[in-house]
Amino acid sequence: MYQTMTGFRTLAFVAAMLLASQAFAQSPPPLEAYGAMPTVDLLVISPSGSRIAYRMTTNDQDVVVVADLQTKQIINGLKVGDITVRQLRLIDDDTLIINAGRTARSSGFLGQYDYSTALRFDVPSGSLDQLLWRADDLHPAQSGLGQIIAAVDGGKSLLMPAFHSKDVALSDPRYGVYSVELKYNRAKLVDNGSFSAVDWFADDSGQISVRVDFIQSEDRYRIWSLQDKRKKIFELVTSIPPVGPVGMLAGDNALVYVARPSGSDFAAFYRMDIEDGDLSGPIMDRSDAGVESVLNDINRTVHGFQYTGFTPTYKFFDTELETRVSKIVALMEGTTGTIVSWSEDFEDIIVRISGVWNSGAYLRFRAGSDKPELIMNVRPGIPMDQVVPTKAIRYAARDGLEIPALVTVREDLRSSGNAPLLVLPHGGPAAYDSLEFNWIAQYFASRGYVVLQPQFRGSSGFGAEFMRAGFGEWGGKMQTDIDDGVDHLIDSGLVNADRVCIVGASYGGYAALAAGAFSPEKYRCVASIAGISDLQEMLKSDRRSYGRDHWAISYWERQFGGEEFDWDALDAISPINFVDNFEAPVLLIHGKKDTVVSIGQSTAMRKALRKAGKKVKLIEFKGEDHWLSYSESRLATLRALAKFIEENL
Repeated sequence: MYQTMTGFRTLAFVAAMLLASQAFAQSPPPLEAYGAMPTVDLLVISPSGSRIAYRMTTNDQDVVVVADLQTKQIINGLKVGDITVRQLRLIDDDTLIINAGRTARSSGFLGQYDYSTALRFDVPSGSLDQLLWRADDLHPAQSGLGQIIAAVDGGKSLLMPAFHSKDVALSDPRYGVYSVELKYNRAKLVDNGSFSAVDWFADDSGQISVRVDFIQSEDRYRIWSLQDKRKKIFELVTSIPPVGPVGMLAGDNALVYVARPSGSDFAAFYRMDIEDGDLSGPIMDRSDAGVESVLNDINRTVHGFQYTGFTPTYKFFDTELETRVSKIVALMEGTTGTIVSWSEDFEDIIVRISGVWNSGAYLRFRAGSDKPELIMNVRPGIPMDQVVPTKAIRYAARDGLEIPALVTVREDLRSSGNAPLLVLPHGGPAAYDSLEFNWIAQYFASRGYVVLQPQFRGSSGFGAEFMRAGFGEWGGKMQTDIDDGVDHLIDSGLVNADRVCIVGASYGGYAALAAGAFSPEKYRCVASIAGISDLQEMLKSDRRSYGRDHWAISYWERQFGGEEFDWDALDAISPINFVDNFEAPVLLIHGKKDTVVSIGQSTAMRKALRKAGKKVKLIEFKGEDHWLSYSESRLATLRALAKFIEENL
């Protein structure tokens, strides 16, 4: 599964620095430069600011590395095999926690599920341990096993939630909290939790002070104070759990709670008193942007917030820190600069930049210095002068709603009027694109295509009203928003109406198939990556997996039907029922280990299209998940897309 690499030192670090070429390339970089996984990602800095850890992908080999920032030498590393590394966290200079996952099966449980775990890598010795696996009464099937609530006893132990079967039936586990001693990897249950527990928070002393429950059968959301004795401090009746608490306020016996003020289109943060659940605020209220992420530490103490937008913005409780970060954001000049890690004292801040003028890099901003330090480039095979500019636009949908979008196009094609168009709807659908480097968009733009990324209604990041406008509009206005973006670029004289193709993944894959089914005259080719073709079958599968009372079912019913869900209406918006309408050839791509959208969605669509006499091809990846997490399958995907689109446009 993994192999330690003690002695993997200076030469590897030099190879990983990968400074971008300064020479202008007359021809664009090869396909492999775009399709390969980023050479360096998941980079984090230690609390002391002296070391970094990152994942490096080279020669089809994933390696997790810990390096010294001062000496520019690798301290140690390990090769990663058949697991997917999802997060790295340096507890201190010598202790790295690796959150990883893979698709697995478990005896007594139907189907496959996404198994995740946490591994402790001891940097000096190179030893590797799986956390929690020695815990008593640990349930055999887990998801999210690597979550950390807090580090206690000076970082010597971690509080980690997990399902356990102590004093209960194996088929009906409780969700509780274990204390894991890192040195000897010993775990003991410190909070039994409950059958409906979903989250916990610890106070400054490391004591568990809050538990959050969601009782699906009752549509009841509760927050309990565990100080002194258990006491219910908050309750909400809802079929879909809210965002709720996201962390603790520093030096205050209070939670940071997310809610949307009455009459506002964006969520805000409130102070929730742990003693009685009283809400006050909002704190750090912004009426012009939504919440993208919370910047908190390993103890979930909240320091600040990242807000939505094509480029991120930030607010911090510490005014000096906010002023400093504002200057950092200003240096990004319209590109995406995302804060990904920081030292304990915030003297060192790590920012990942991407898009507009850079294919991706990690920078260190040091307090007292006006200039950032380049740590590593993410895609060394794509120099800055080969990144195609991406610009934000807005266009009117046919009902007058203004739709944001991103357009990526070479400057020499802006007045051609004959450029081919690739439409690239995002997944979700409650997601949105930013001005980051997009590997599919950049590859095709470098080859002379115009790439449109429409932020159709139902996308997040543009306010609650805009997102709610997508409820019940699958195959309806969400779809015509995409078509209207195509018409906008045609009317502007930028693209050729006879040279339009659509490609999407996940929900974007559904949108691509829906385009072929409901707007066949607009598109010359359709490609769906892990897309949905049959909404009824998807919902039936989720009901079998989660149960009819699960909040995920309520979420999808709201997505599909809005306020009035009609089961039978799903047939009218499922592309699989309209294969006779297809005029364009179809390419389907799907991973066999996809636990989000079953590969059956693509195999059924292929069968239906073939039966209707349509041109269709399905590419299956044996060990791939929903996100194309492996370089081999990502490269194969881009090669297949390039061949398919070039043949049809």
